[in-house]
Amino acid sequence: MKLRLGLALLIISVLTLSAAGCPGGASGVKLVATMHVCGGSGSGAGEIVTDYELDFETTICNQGSGTARDVRVFVEPSATNQGAQTMEVEPRQKQKPVTLEAGECETFVVNWEWDYTGSSNEEANQLINQYVFHATWTDKNGNQVTTVLGERSSP
Repeated sequence: MKLRLGLALLIISVLTLSAAGCPGGASGVKLVATMHVCGGSGSGAGEIVTDYELDFETTICNQGSGTARDVRVFVEPSATNQGAQTMEVEPRQKQKPVTLEAGECETFVVNWEWDYTGSSNEEANQLINQYVFHATWTDKNGNQVTTVLGERSSP
């Protein structure tokens, strides 16, 4: 039996957060993320979820005037087969390391699954609604910067 578990709750609107918390960010870099669920499905018997797989896609754009070098994107979901962990999100088009010049964008994708035997639909929804996306990048002076792109706690 396939279950669709409240995935609409996971759609995040455009989040604009720039490094150092100031307009334009460090070195003129301003990373903006648009995130959405590409798909997801669960399987199990009746109301009990046993396996769940989720696909996220996030597009990161540099709306500043500077260059973000060595851009890496990470997600920290609450529910995986290995427990809470940090996973690197892979770029779809560009080779790593990703450089985003002013005005450039790149889409990153990630997929994870877990066996959550014994959970109800409500419990599974709460777990998949707990995550943090963040990016690290290097500015023109060689400083590594971390920017939170989006986070969500269980509703």
